[in-house]
Amino acid sequence: MTTPKPAYEIAAGSFVTLELDGVRALCLKAERIGKEHTNHFLVVLEPRPEPGRMALRYIDPELPLVPVDGVSLAFSDGPERTPPEIGDAFANRTGLMLKVKDDAKSQRYCSYVEIATGLVRPRMEHGIIRLMGWSVQRL
Repeated sequence: MTTPKPAYEIAAGSFVTLELDGVRALCLKAERIGKEHTNHFLVVLEPRPEPGRMALRYIDPELPLVPVDGVSLAFSDGPERTPPEIGDAFANRTGLMLKVKDDAKSQRYCSYVEIATGLVRPRMEHGIIRLMGWSVQRL
């Protein structure tokens, strides 16, 4: 097992595990970079949240997370130019995005996590190419 590290030492876009609500969860580490600071988040991938419930979970930058190797997301083509729902992945001109509910303290209802970088972005549904089916893949 890998040694836990504080969240601020783990790059956005990394896969991590930790115990959430009594269950070991596999998460994608995400970050929202602000003008003066960076907010750290997790997006729970496994156990997969119910439809419409995938969300950013704000975490303290000091929270110990366990980095995970040998995990990736696998994608398959879905319908073209279809508006995504919460929990859907989609392709647009900038890459692959995951639509999630925003943090409860945010003024936004939803945000988008750029899967390749783990960066949280606003308003990414413009220029949607297609929805993408996704699943966790272990190497």
